[in-house]
Amino acid sequence: MRFGNLLKKELGELITVQAIVSMVFVLVLFIFMGQVMGGAMEEGFDTSTITVCNKDNSEFTETVLSNVQENTYTEINFVDIQGEDYAAELERLDIKNAVIIPEGYGESILTDNEPADIIFVSVVQTGGLSASMSSITATDAVETIQEQSTDEILLRTYGLSEEEIAKVKNPVNLIEFSAANGKTARISSSALQAMMMMQSMIAPFIIFFLVLLASQMIMTAISTEKIDKTLETLLSTPVSRLTVLMAKMAAAVISALLNALFMVVGFIFYMVGMMGGAMSELTELADGAASVTETLTTAQAMAELGFALSPVSYLLFGLQLFLTIAIALSVSLILGAMATDVKSVQTLVMPVMIAVMIPFFITMFMDMSEMSAAVKTIMFLIPFTHSYTALTNIMNGDMLMFWGGFVYQVVFFCVCMFLAVRMFTTDKLFTMSVSSSDKKGGGGLFRKKKTADNE
Repeated sequence: MRFGNLLKKELGELITVQAIVSMVFVLVLFIFMGQVMGGAMEEGFDTSTITVCNKDNSEFTETVLSNVQENTYTEINFVDIQGEDYAAELERLDIKNAVIIPEGYGESILTDNEPADIIFVSVVQTGGLSASMSSITATDAVETIQEQSTDEILLRTYGLSEEEIAKVKNPVNLIEFSAANGKTARISSSALQAMMMMQSMIAPFIIFFLVLLASQMIMTAISTEKIDKTLETLLSTPVSRLTVLMAKMAAAVISALLNALFMVVGFIFYMVGMMGGAMSELTELADGAASVTETLTTAQAMAELGFALSPVSYLLFGLQLFLTIAIALSVSLILGAMATDVKSVQTLVMPVMIAVMIPFFITMFMDMSEMSAAVKTIMFLIPFTHSYTALTNIMNGDMLMFWGGFVYQVVFFCVCMFLAVRMFTTDKLFTMSVSSSDKKGGGGLFRKKKTADNE
C-alpha cells in the first residue's frame, strides 16, 4: 500500500457526502446572514428621509427645512402629529421617530436669548444592532436641522455670507499626516489604522478555523480507528508507519483547507453583505474628501508608507500558515492517540482550543508591545501567537519578530513530530489512553466485565 493509496483512503473517510453538505450549508448560511444583516444595517443607516411635524409654519422654519433638503440631499416626510400622546401618534402614523418643530420656533430662535425648543420622539426598539443604528441616524437628522438653524441665524442676525458662516463654524482646517517606516503620507492615522485592522483581522479568523478544524478531524479519525481496531490492521500492513502518519496528516490538511475555504468565502460574503452599503457610502465620502483636500486615498497611503503587501509577503504568510497547521496536526496526533471514545476526544481537544483561543482574543484587542515582560513571554511560548502576529509583523516591516517566531515554530513542530513518530513506531500508540468513563463506577465496559467475572 503506497502513500497515494493511503492518502486516498484517508480523504475518503474525511471528505464524505455529509461533510460536503455541511460545508455548503455553512457557506449558504453565511451568505444568507450577510444579506439579512446588510438589509437591516442599510435601513438603519438610511438618512435619506426624515419625518418632520412642522407646527410652526413660520418663514424662518420653512427656509431651514428647505435648506435641509437642498444642502443635505435629505427628503423630508411631513406628518401631522395631533396631541401629546406621542406613542399613540407614532403608532397611528406607522413611523419609528419624528422631529416636532413646535409653534413659535422661528420667533423664539430669532428674538429670545434662550435656545429654542425642538422635540424629537423615537420608539424604543430592542431588536438588536439595527434598531440602535436607526435611533442614531435619526438623531443625526435632528442635528442637521439644528445646524441649518444656526446658519440661518448667522445669516439673518449678523448678515454673514455663506463663506463667512463656513469660516465661523470651522475656523481651523486640520491637515493630518501619518508617519511609519521612516516615511510620511498625508492621510488620517485613524483611517489608515482602521483599514489595516480590517486587513489583519482576516488572517486570525483563517488561522483560528483552520487549526480547530484540522485538530478536531485528525483526533476524531485516529480515535475512531483505534476504537474500531482498524488502526492495528493498518499499521500491520507492509508499509512504514511513518508513511501512514504522513498520509493522515496530508489528508487532514487537505480536508481542513477545504473546510476553511468554504468558511472564509462565506465569511467574506457575510462581511460584504453586512457592511456593503454602509462601507461603500463611507468609502465614496472618504475618497471624495481626499480628492478635494489633496489627501491620499487609503490604498495610496498604505503603498507610500510601505504597508502594501507584495507577492513575497503573501508567500511568507502562506508558509507561516502551513507551519501553523502542521503544528496543530502534530499535537493532535499525540492527543488523539490517547483517546478511547468520542467523549475523550472532546476532552483532549480542549488544550488545543485553549492554546488557539487565548492568543486569538488577546492579539485582537491588545498590542503585544504594551504587555508586561511576563505576559509577553507566556504569549510567545504559545506557538499560535506568532501565527496571529505574522501578517502584522510583515506589514510593519518587523521581520526580526517574524523570523524569530517562524524559527520557534519550526523547532516546536520538530519536537512534536519527533514525539508523534516515536509514538507511532512503538506500541505506546495502543497503550496510551485517556478515558472519559466514570472512574468511581469503574467505567462502562470495564464494569460489565468485572460483574461477569464475579458471577
